[in-house]
Parts: sequence; C-alpha cells; structure tokens
Amino acid sequence: TVYKSGEAQPVQEIESYTMEKGGKTYSLSIYIAPRRMKGTANLMIEDDLWVRFGSTGRTRKLSSSAKKNSAGGTDFSYADMGDGGQGLSEKYTPRLDGEETIEGERCYKIELVADGSDAPYEKMIVYITKDTYRYMKIEYFENNANIKSMTFYDYRTINGTDYPFRYVMESHIKPSVTEVEVDIFEINSRRVQDRFFTTGYLESIR
Repeated sequence: TVYKSGEAQPVQEIESYTMEKGGKTYSLSIYIAPRRMKGTANLMIEDDLWVRFGSTGRTRKLSSSAKKNSAGGTDFSYADMGDGGQGLSEKYTPRLDGEETIEGERCYKIELVADGSDAPYEKMIVYITKDTYRYMKIEYFENNANIKSMTFYDYRTINGTDYPFRYVMESHIKPSVTEVEVDIFEINSRRVQDRFFTTGYLESIR
C-alpha cells in the first residue's frame, strides 16, 4: 500500500518468485491487482531487468539508469525489487560504524559505500541486530543526503530462515510511504519453475 500525504492508494497485490541456479540469481514479480496494473511484471536475471507493461502488453529491457525509477508508483525502485548477482557485497564496500538501538534492538551500524557507478545508491547505512543478524533498517543516500529509509517488522522463522512479514519504505524527499505486508512466504517451493525466468514467459503473462 502506498500512502501519499497520508492518503492510502489502491492496494497493489504482487506474486514474486526467486531462484538461484548455476551461480545466477533470478527473480520475477507479477502484479495481480489493482485492475489497471494487472499483467505488469518485472523479470530480473542478475543485473539485467525486463518489464512487461500490462497496459500495452509490451516488454522492454530497462537501462541501468532506469532501474532507479519508481516501480509501480511506490517508494521502491526497480533496483530495490531484486539485488541481482551477489547482492550488496558485490557493489559496496562495508565499514563497521559503531552500534545503535533500532526498534528496541541493539544493532551493528554498517556503512556501505558504492564501488562503482553501476550501484543503485552512492551509500547505504544498514542496521543489523547483534544477536540474530536480522536487518532492522536501511538508509539510502544520494548526493550525500538520506533520500529514503526502510524499516523491517514482524520477523517469522520459515524452515530455519528469518523473514520480515512487514516492511516500510519512507521517502524523505516527498510525502510518501510504502508499506508491504507478506501473506505467503515459501522456501524451496514447488511453485517455482525454471520457465518463469525467461522473456518468453514474461510476454505470455496476462
């Protein structure tokens, strides 16, 4: 749900699938609702991103710069919706910057500085709990300013993996907040199929 100036916009419902195979990371997100977005889908293979637009039925591969654009009018960028490759460790250099308490949890404060121009943000500050190593908050920086922050809530353990069932992205440059609530989360799910992660499947989505 996106809140603009405190007013809730129509709820977006999304099915997402991820897979790691052959040393590569794949992800697919398909919009189920609202009606105006039904059939829109994002496919990411490593750092390559394709978007199928439900309104036109066309599929387009996005440039690296376009990945910074808003996904579906939310406070998440396309880059936020899939880390690609080895994730943060591939594009950022970490530095321990002390400790802080976030949402009542004592956390390590870790500064991540971009290694090159292909990183989606110039810097991020990540807060990870000391005892369970859960992400509690991420602050995103551009032009030396904190442009938005994401906070994680309601962690649950699924098959030995901790996962937040609620997370909130708040913009610091406009009056907008995006709240994500997870209904179903599966690990090693039989629903995930290799054929999902092809441009051919992307174009077949209705």
